[in-house]
Amino acid sequence: MKFIKIIILTIFISQTAFGIEKNTESKPLHCSEGVNKTSLLNGWYLWEPYQFNKPTAGGFTLTGMDVELVKALAQRVGVEMIYSQVDWGVHQGELREGTRDIAAGATFTEARSEFVYFSTPYRYEENSLFVLEDSNKNLNFKSISEYLAQVRLQNFVIGVTKGFIYADPQINLFVADQANQDIIRQYSNDVEALQSLLKGEIDGFMSDRVVGAAAILNNQATGLVKEVQLHIKTPIHLMFSKKSVPLELVDKFNQEIKKFEISTEYKNIVKTYVYPVLLLQTIDSRWFYFIGVIGTLAFAISGIAIAAKENSTLFGTFLLAMLPSVGGGIMRDVLINREEVGLFLTPSYMYYIIIIVLIGFSAIRLLEYYNKKTNEDGLIIKFWDNILVIGDALGQAAFVVTGVSIVIMARIEPIELWGPFFAFLTANGGGILRDLIRKEHDISCLSGSINAEISILWGLVFSIYLDLTSHNPDPNGIKNAVVIVAIGAFVTRLLAYYLKIPNLKFRNESVAHTIGDETKS
Repeated sequence: MKFIKIIILTIFISQTAFGIEKNTESKPLHCSEGVNKTSLLNGWYLWEPYQFNKPTAGGFTLTGMDVELVKALAQRVGVEMIYSQVDWGVHQGELREGTRDIAAGATFTEARSEFVYFSTPYRYEENSLFVLEDSNKNLNFKSISEYLAQVRLQNFVIGVTKGFIYADPQINLFVADQANQDIIRQYSNDVEALQSLLKGEIDGFMSDRVVGAAAILNNQATGLVKEVQLHIKTPIHLMFSKKSVPLELVDKFNQEIKKFEISTEYKNIVKTYVYPVLLLQTIDSRWFYFIGVIGTLAFAISGIAIAAKENSTLFGTFLLAMLPSVGGGIMRDVLINREEVGLFLTPSYMYYIIIIVLIGFSAIRLLEYYNKKTNEDGLIIKFWDNILVIGDALGQAAFVVTGVSIVIMARIEPIELWGPFFAFLTANGGGILRDLIRKEHDISCLSGSINAEISILWGLVFSIYLDLTSHNPDPNGIKNAVVIVAIGAFVTRLLAYYLKIPNLKFRNESVAHTIGDETKS
């Protein structure tokens, strides 16, 4: 009997033990909550301006907006961030396995949430389609469903990044659908997709709007590729492996993200990496180039007006026409030690100046040949005065925006101080040089009615706008701001001149004349 009891007790204990082991294996495997991690293994792949290798004197340095944002967050949380290069698809697989801890730049999906924790959003991104400028396949759509229908109907071969989740679920389903694989081409990054587009291997590629713009600018394909906006945005998160990162640490990151995204440090990082791309995209666009041409021609015409009044030589006319449009930009580029002087990047401006000077000089010579008293005609003189004012106003308005934009791209801080200064220098610096070589030596923008102050004012307005929106820059907003600032500066200058709005001086004109007379006597 005793032997039988021992056998029963042994069986009971064994079954209990096996039951405990079975229950333990059925529980989902998560990182222990009490683990105190001091470092996190991250990964990166080429995705400029969010993460990329920047050439330095000692080789290359990993940088980018996401890299710097995550490093700053990690420092606030108190952990070290370790990076190694990895493909985005492999990166996600390692998060599932727990061999890598964290990833940045991720869109939320239910499938990913099974093996990672998502942080609160730390930024937003917008998706766009990029196609060849002269593409014969035109997509006209008002919604994503219409866009995808046309892509399928036209057999529009489209490039995508492996493992990338786009902002609209319809696009993700379309890309994953086996029925569409004949028109889907997958690439490791956007640079590869762009190169295939330029070779004619695909009809377009979808990308984050900023990343696509950066790839186009870096590959000098601005005039070859255009953007088709999809008007879809999505929040971007950090992903933490459930197998290797405790939930307590994720909560710490979430707390710091809320504080960090309203900080000056956050805004400065965004300004450093995103704004230069968006501004370059704007500045390199055809419509902005057209604004620059208008400004150049306006300055050239005002220079011709001065030359006609002062009876200058052909070469003198060329100098008076050229200096206002290129002089300020050259002084600006020398001051900030810019690698390439703006004039050398757009030599077409010089051709326009030469053409307008030759036409203007010849036309005026021809007019005076048939009318010997043209230079004595009061109406003609008044006409040249008006041309001078309108031309200078238009030229200055066009170059105010350029001055502030260069400050952003050169990463000079604070922008509220240096933006207005370089707006003035770019818009008025060349005019000052022009006035210095004139017979009268009267620097118009520093005397008389309000002039240089207008460039400073609108440069300040544009700088403040860029600073206030630096945490979430909008390309369309930047374009609208450029137009508003240019028109505002032009109209303000004309109002100041024709309404004779007085400038602030040490003393009024009557007192100044009295002092001058007393000095002479």
